[in-house]
Amino acid sequence: MKGGRGFRLSGLRPVRLFFILMMIGLPLSAQVLPFVNYLDNALVSWRFSAAPRVASGNIVYVAIDKRSLDAVGTWPWPRSLYAELIDKLTAAGAGDIFIDVDFSTPSISAEDGRLAKALREAGGGVILPVFKQYLGAETGSQTVVTRPIPDLAGNAWLSLANVSLDGDGTVRRFALGDSLDNQPTQSVAAVLAKFDRAAGSYPIDYSIAPASVPTFSLSDVLAGTVGRPDLEGRSVVVGAYATELKDIFPVPVYGALPGAMLHILASETILQKRLLEEVDQMPLELLFAAAIIALALGMRSRPAAHAVAFALAIVVAGEVTAFFLQKDHALIIHTVRPWIILLVGLVMLLNERVDFGRFLVELANAEQRNTRRLLERIVADSADAVIAFDDQFRILNESASAAAMLALEPQADRCRTLDALIPSSLVHRIVKLVSDYMAQPGTIHACTARFSLQTERGTKHLEAAITISPVERPGESGIVATKSFIGSLIVRDMTARRRYEDKLQRLSEFDELTGLMNRREFRRRLDRLEGECHVIALGLHRFSVLNTAMGRDVGDELLRAVATRMEEMGAISFVGRLGGDVFTAVIPASEECGQERCAQFILDLFREPFELGGSMIHVAARLGICTSPARNGDADIWIQNAEIALDDAKRVAGSGWRAHDPVTALRQHQSRLLERQMRAALDHREFFLLYQPQVDLKTGKLVGAEALLRWKHPEFGLVSPADFIPVAEASGFICDLGCWALAEACRAASEWPDGLNLAVNVSPIQFSRPELVAEVKAALATSGLPASRLHLEITESAFVDGSEQVMSVISELRALGIAVALDDFGTGYSSLSYMAGFPLDKLKIDQSFVRKIADDPKILAIVATVGSLAHGLGLKVVAEGIETETEWQMLAQMGCEEGQGYFFGKPQSSAALITLSREPNWTLAA
Repeated sequence: MKGGRGFRLSGLRPVRLFFILMMIGLPLSAQVLPFVNYLDNALVSWRFSAAPRVASGNIVYVAIDKRSLDAVGTWPWPRSLYAELIDKLTAAGAGDIFIDVDFSTPSISAEDGRLAKALREAGGGVILPVFKQYLGAETGSQTVVTRPIPDLAGNAWLSLANVSLDGDGTVRRFALGDSLDNQPTQSVAAVLAKFDRAAGSYPIDYSIAPASVPTFSLSDVLAGTVGRPDLEGRSVVVGAYATELKDIFPVPVYGALPGAMLHILASETILQKRLLEEVDQMPLELLFAAAIIALALGMRSRPAAHAVAFALAIVVAGEVTAFFLQKDHALIIHTVRPWIILLVGLVMLLNERVDFGRFLVELANAEQRNTRRLLERIVADSADAVIAFDDQFRILNESASAAAMLALEPQADRCRTLDALIPSSLVHRIVKLVSDYMAQPGTIHACTARFSLQTERGTKHLEAAITISPVERPGESGIVATKSFIGSLIVRDMTARRRYEDKLQRLSEFDELTGLMNRREFRRRLDRLEGECHVIALGLHRFSVLNTAMGRDVGDELLRAVATRMEEMGAISFVGRLGGDVFTAVIPASEECGQERCAQFILDLFREPFELGGSMIHVAARLGICTSPARNGDADIWIQNAEIALDDAKRVAGSGWRAHDPVTALRQHQSRLLERQMRAALDHREFFLLYQPQVDLKTGKLVGAEALLRWKHPEFGLVSPADFIPVAEASGFICDLGCWALAEACRAASEWPDGLNLAVNVSPIQFSRPELVAEVKAALATSGLPASRLHLEITESAFVDGSEQVMSVISELRALGIAVALDDFGTGYSSLSYMAGFPLDKLKIDQSFVRKIADDPKILAIVATVGSLAHGLGLKVVAEGIETETEWQMLAQMGCEEGQGYFFGKPQSSAALITLSREPNWTLAA
């Protein structure tokens, strides 16, 4: 017992010494602890607010407020205004007048003179501010004094108007004065209070309420609203009040106050004999600390509640005393440090009464017990199966869910070793992990394993997380790490996830509607297939029409029926669905089974009708076939070749098939390549325009030119319009391309002589869009080309669909003054109703007719008839492709007005066309 007590006391002495040193050191800390000063200032401010006072009323605040600023309208104010203010205040019998405005900079001479005169007439009763400030922002900078200009300073009483801030940026104190030019100078507060001292600094008494200070707007004083009854015999402080003048300072109790109000409160502090004193509390605090130390050591045998009650009584008594000393005797007592000393003493007393080391041990043990209970509860309630085992594979703990998840017997009926509970495959993984741990003890080893169990409800898929963790055991030299371990096995039911993964796997490999392989799985199996085979792509004829007419459900039923027939055909190795109504199949190639026989096998499947929706429906199919050698990862190519062949087969009426043609494939590949590169080609200015001359066939005079679009590809060179125009129309890019060509042609034509017209071809797709009119207007507006010089050419195919839309667009264009021509007449549908039913201006006869008129009387008759019909409808006739003088003369005799062709000139640049128009007799030279 003696040995134990001696150990306890020796263990507590350093703690006791620490508390004693802390209590003695607190009075010596002074300004070292900012939070102590913060709390002290907060308590002083609270005492001010708890015992408010009213101002004496001897000092009046004339405020430069927002209303005053708005009334004058300018800032800084002219000094004559202050002179007027002084005159009015003097006339009203005011006492001392302090104007809190900086007059250290000269103003207009007349204004300064007017203010000086007012100061003289006031008889020295006006106080002007003097400021003492640093010359620069750097540390140790020289101080300078800012005074009013001499004319004003000589007729006024100068006082210091500095406002000093504490370290936290708050104004708490004021000075009675300072030395200026080795002469003592009083502060504004001392002068207004008529105090006889000019040295010292005191706290401002913020218990005096600023709201109780008589305050008037300067504008009211100037207007005469405020007069002798309000001002007579009172000192007046004139200063900023409006926020925009930025003369605002942070203060205790009230938050922020104008600088002029701070001078008034400082003056009121003197007038009400409230010069607050602060005493040196260090000796008292040291004495207080010694008393608390003695009490803490002397009260160890008493109940702790007595000590706490005694401490609270000291605090209450001390705060009440400090409050009344500040309220009634202007004495500020700082109480925060004594209360901290008292709190430390209370803690030391409790430490003396309690074996702190034993308390910490008990606390740690309690926390350990709680932690263990919590972990046991977590394990027991876990939805996953949790099993803990030791280095002998004995089960230490398990969750309630373990038996159900692992299909185990109740605990009372089974062995408590690990190998009796889990499958052997999982035991092997645990043994392997333990072996790894033994090779590298002291570190955590973990792994995961998946296994399955057969239950009455089917196969259960489980995932186990195995962890082997080191443990420490007591040894001769204390607690040491050994090769002992604690193992944990967390088993989670993954059956639902496994089914979901299997479903996702199937969805990624097979078509959900038909159950056939999708493109990716078909390609994978095709790559693994050995030997030569036929790859077939099959499409259903008019499937979209059937789907629309009979409903999507019937269409889906047809797709499933086709899939079933193809799977039941023994010659087919495997079948897939590429998407929509397109299927694919593989048939081994042999001498007996060539492409034609293979195609016939598939087409024979469609001889019999399909029963759909209670009806028997015949469905035609089209096939594309590609015969592939060994693939070596080229399955994508052979499927693509079969699809290209299917595209060719779709051009055949009814059922039919086509074999893969490399030439057709190359053409389609080039078309797709051109389609991908068109937009970039437009951005890179690879497209350009040439202009083919158009002449008056009677006179041979140049009347205009047709803009022809060309593409200079960086790889293929010049690409024929017959190649890229259909591709652009099929992709919809023709709209962007046509818009650019129209704008570019109009810009070029604006530089031609005034008599030359411009003809521009417009795609039927463009005419079907209402935006065409806006694009034409924009091109004309940007280029400045008159609308009467622009002729737009449209082919017959534009009238097949959307005639009302086309009619509306043509009418709007002609209303602008633009001529519209029907291009390539005779090569399309050639309906004469177009000539009569649409508002056209010209009809262009295709060059395929023009080149035969000299040799074929029938063609000549057709051209003559078309020309007569066109003239009868009021249309001009333009002939294309004129290459000989004979053709020219024959067309001119038939009344054809205009013509173009190589005889008159090849397509050329705009600059060349301008040069050509300036050459005399150029037609004969052609």
